[in-house]
Amino acid sequence: MHPTKIDLTLEPAGRRIAFSKELLEVAHLFRRVGGEASSWQRLAVNTRSPYLDTDAFAPGTQLEYYVQHETQQGEPEARSHVVSTTVA
Repeated sequence: MHPTKIDLTLEPAGRRIAFSKELLEVAHLFRRVGGEASSWQRLAVNTRSPYLDTDAFAPGTQLEYYVQHETQQGEPEARSHVVSTTVA
């Protein structure tokens, strides 16, 4: 497994999530709203980098993201660390 990089940048239109992805890898983006008490939801399937999350949330909402990489055969290959932000 190779390390998976992920970066979260705030933009006027939303949250820009950039991550490393090899040419043939499948990348799924996950988001958790509200911290550890909440469950992870798959936000995007086999997505490209960067991904712009434009969903609106109330100020003070905590958002967390990670990327899961898989091989073309669906085998888990790598997972990024979690990045987070709080909506202003």
